[in-house]
Parts: sequence; C-alpha cells; structure tokens
Amino acid sequence: MFRTAVALTLVALLLAGLVGCGSTGAQFTASPRTGQAPAAVQFKDSSRGNITAWEWDFGDGTTSSVQSPRHTYGNPGNYTVTLTIRGREGNFTATRVNYLQFTPPSCKADFMAERTTVKGITPLKFIDQSTGNITAWAWDFQSDGIVDSTDQNPTYSYRKDGTYSVSLTIVTPDCRHTLTRANYVSVSGCST
Repeated sequence: MFRTAVALTLVALLLAGLVGCGSTGAQFTASPRTGQAPAAVQFKDSSRGNITAWEWDFGDGTTSSVQSPRHTYGNPGNYTVTLTIRGREGNFTATRVNYLQFTPPSCKADFMAERTTVKGITPLKFIDQSTGNITAWAWDFQSDGIVDSTDQNPTYSYRKDGTYSVSLTIVTPDCRHTLTRANYVSVSGCST
C-alpha cells in the first residue's frame, strides 16, 4: 500500500514536471492596466513553446504581430485583449475580458476664437473653455510648434495671409491634454 502511494506520487510529480517544462499556451501581461486615457501600454508575451507568430487584438479595433508590442489607448473604456500564438505545437489563444480599464482624463483642453475669419492685422481673441484644475496654458497660433502665448485667454494678431491651425495644451497636477483645431483661422488682407 505504501509502495503504491509512493509510486503514484512519483508518477504525478514526473508528469507535472514534464507538462511544466514542455507546456505551450498563449500567456501575456500588460502594464499599466488602469489609469487615465490616453494610456501607453506595454504588453509582454510570456508564452512558452516554439512560437513562430503572434497575433494581438487590443480590443479597440487595432492589432499587432509584434511579440511584445507597445500600444496606446486613446479613449477611455474597458478593453478585452486577445493573444493568439502559432507554432509547431499548434495555435493557442488567450483572451482576457475587460483586462484594461481606462477612465477619462481629469482635464480636457477646449477653446474657441471670437471669430475664425480675419481681415488684415486685426487682434483676435481666443477663449479658453478647458476643464480641470489647470495650472498652465500653452497656445500655438501658427502651426509651427512654437508657444505663442501662455495666457489663459490671449489675443493674437496674424501678420501674414493664410489658413492656420491652432493648438492649446493645458497642464494640471495630474493631467496634460492638447487640442488642435486644424485650419481653424483664415487670414486675408495683411500687408507683407
């Protein structure tokens, strides 16, 4: 009786060791899994076996074939992630339902101009409509990546004819957000 129990125990340990060493299956982790959107997430494939291909479905309509990809979620929501691996042992899939959970940002940049068509060198007032506990504003009125004003509600005069995109970046203690309005202001009648 004792020998049988010992023999069964040894067989069980041997089988567990064999399965553990040679087991295959899709496995992964991600970091971070919670926070505010947009969020850049690093995925790590931890699958074992002779893998020749990876297929990720990030749950937001995008995919990747990289082994351990980095993906940015632009919108808040709960995301189900699926990894399918392919190899000599076959195909294996791991799906994690609502694995990632991102909330809306605690700040949101928003603005308007008193008008969007300007004749000549006329001062144009911009009105901040952002939300959050804002500590800093950075305005780019000429689509050139240069901060033109750090006032909350600035006035700006365009000196050349053209159509300009306008960007506002706001900063709070725990959030940074940028809004760009493409081709927002049209200027004509300026002297060159």
